[in-house]
Amino acid sequence: GDFESIRYLYEHNLSNIRYRHQVTFNSCEEIREFVQGEKKNPIYQGNMLTMGPLKLFKDGSLGARTAVVRAPYEDDPGNYGVEATSDALQEELCMEASKNGMQVITHVIGDGAIEKTINAYEKTMVNGENTLRHSLVHCQITDKPLLERIAKLGILVQYQPIFLDYDMHAVESRCGKALSSTSYAFNTLDKLGGKISYGTDAPVEDCNPFPNIYSAVTRKDKTGWPEGGFYPEEKVDVYTAIDAYTTGSAYCEFMEDKKGRIKEGYLADFTVINQDIFTIKEEEIRDIDVHMTIVGGKVVYEE
Repeated sequence: GDFESIRYLYEHNLSNIRYRHQVTFNSCEEIREFVQGEKKNPIYQGNMLTMGPLKLFKDGSLGARTAVVRAPYEDDPGNYGVEATSDALQEELCMEASKNGMQVITHVIGDGAIEKTINAYEKTMVNGENTLRHSLVHCQITDKPLLERIAKLGILVQYQPIFLDYDMHAVESRCGKALSSTSYAFNTLDKLGGKISYGTDAPVEDCNPFPNIYSAVTRKDKTGWPEGGFYPEEKVDVYTAIDAYTTGSAYCEFMEDKKGRIKEGYLADFTVINQDIFTIKEEEIRDIDVHMTIVGGKVVYEE
């Protein structure tokens, strides 16, 4: 199936990009079969194709009002969202993954889904340490106590700042102003010492990282609205945003000693861009173009 087709690409050197699998299973038996079978294939021991975490889904989306929230939607009374995985199954799968040394990452958008997932992760930790680097993917609707708990437990957060482009037009009507002001809390979680990475959410969103960096730095939509940025206290500077994309992402993969920096002994993966991202106007970040991409010291794209 999917494993075989992707393996084929790497066995025959047909891909120039590094690929890390996320796997989704709905039973402990499936996890055990995977750990004893596919995961043992030696191809995953290199640094081009690697085996990553168990991916779970706890809720839906804010736009569809299916994100699991602790208080009902303000514009849809009585609706608390839709749970994609029950608490009992989530806990069972997290325990099984942890027993097998597998990282778990979970799609969580609403504050209810986030709280339940933190609870499930906490139960699998040894001496309160998140050694398997279990992560929250999206982690959008939060209050300050949730953010403090995430940072204290060392739970990783994988943000996609581009979601703000749409959600800033919907979140206040769905969740109210107070909760909105502490959501998409890129800066607060960073200041609390949280472990943060940014991603593009491809293929749902474009894989171009620059609109994401623009969103995190300006907190404006594509048209430049609102003028000062959406809850501007949650803006981050461009250095913080790039770190989240590079060193932050490498940490999620347990590869912080191999990638995420242009540094001696690290994998020579980098891009050459057409403008100096550190000095141009923030509004221009989203329009940056790539001149060249180098993977493992080899030019794989040239404009």
